Amino acid sequence: MTASFLLGLLGSLGHCVGMCSVVIILFDRQPIFRNKLAWVLAHAGRITTYSILGLIFGAFGQTLWAFDSLQSILSILFALIAFYMASAFIGLTPSPESLFPNLVRHWGNAIRTFKSASLLTSYLLGLLWGLLPCGLVLTALLTAVTSTDAFQGMLNMSVFGIATIPSLIAVKWLTAKSIPRFWSRSLASIVMMFFGFQFAMRGFASLGLIDHFMLGSIMFW
Repeated sequence: MTASFLLGLLGSLGHCVGMCSVVIILFDRQPIFRNKLAWVLAHAGRITTYSILGLIFGAFGQTLWAFDSLQSILSILFALIAFYMASAFIGLTPSPESLFPNLVRHWGNAIRTFKSASLLTSYLLGLLWGLLPCGLVLTALLTAVTSTDAFQGMLNMSVFGIATIPSLIAVKWLTAKSIPRFWSRSLASIVMMFFGFQFAMRGFASLGLIDHFMLGSIMFW
């Protein structure tokens, strides 16, 4: 859960400025968003989508981790994905959402078709917002898969969504700032690299190459 919170808080400072500024502009053009409650409902819809995705991915992870023979392979695979995501945060590799240009375009077209006439519509737009193909969200879903529990996966994604709210509220101010984006991306990358390191060590320990490491009563790897 800590990894999800830090990803949401730190990663969104840099990532959401570029990705979600377009969403903010699209929503601003809808008359209903002159009402602050509409923004609250939009964020609630976004977090609802994240929570549902977390539940699904957490249940999927719970099924995978039930097979002892797969645990070492899964740990190393998730470590590699985490390292890739960490490098994408700082621009060394392409961000995952760049792999889905058509999906992003269709998402934008779907948003434009909505004519916000009620507060319920702002919640529905928020639900769609949560489905925007986003590297940061895909990274957070990795923590849901590795939580090995459906409810914990949902909780991880809920915490992630809540942690992104401060950056999204300040997105217009942050657009003009380059230093916070650099440092936030770097910090988020470090968090993800640490996450990947932990799972790599867990995989090697499952293979018997190194010993498991306990931190008190908690198995760190």
